[in-house]
Amino acid sequence: MSGLSIKRLFGALAVVVLLSGPAFGEADPLANAAAWRLGDQLSLAGLLHAQGGQKERVDQLLADMKPLTDAMGIEISPFPPRAANTATAYTDILEYLVKGGGANIGAGLDIRFGPKAAVLYEVSMKSNLLILLYEPGQDRGIGEMIEKRLSELKLPESLWVGVVRAIDRKGSEAEVKDAVFKMHDDVADYLQRQVPERPTPRP
Repeated sequence: MSGLSIKRLFGALAVVVLLSGPAFGEADPLANAAAWRLGDQLSLAGLLHAQGGQKERVDQLLADMKPLTDAMGIEISPFPPRAANTATAYTDILEYLVKGGGANIGAGLDIRFGPKAAVLYEVSMKSNLLILLYEPGQDRGIGEMIEKRLSELKLPESLWVGVVRAIDRKGSEAEVKDAVFKMHDDVADYLQRQVPERPTPRP
């Protein structure tokens, strides 16, 4: 788990949120872009938390998310205390992300911003779990989930098919991890381009 590329800041997206006042509405492209980023950042922070010895990086990721979670009215519940045993620590964070606090965020997004935001959050969050769970020939059904969900949302296949193909050809763990990171960046860029420019409020 060392060397995770986690420095994917919200950049202009957070600036838009901070400058535009009440920014989000149901099916708002900005909410969709934010939901994808939240799933990405939260799952990476969780995996680093479980890995141990990464408190500063975890705290920074959570701090980077705060402008968006505040603007969206989303509360991130604390990660479970890290177990001394690494295997137990990873099990605990998977439980948190899929069934606990992480799943609650997805439910909140669905209520506030509609199913598209919730699905984008789910795919972003669960696809990062390939970093931990993937073995050649075994992806725990995550590849099928990516293909099904993003096809239903009519996202361009070119954004995500690299992960599915790497899994189908039983690529190495490094190949799949690189494909996941590329998908996350490509989808984030695509969703950001769907966000209309908002006028800067006068002081």
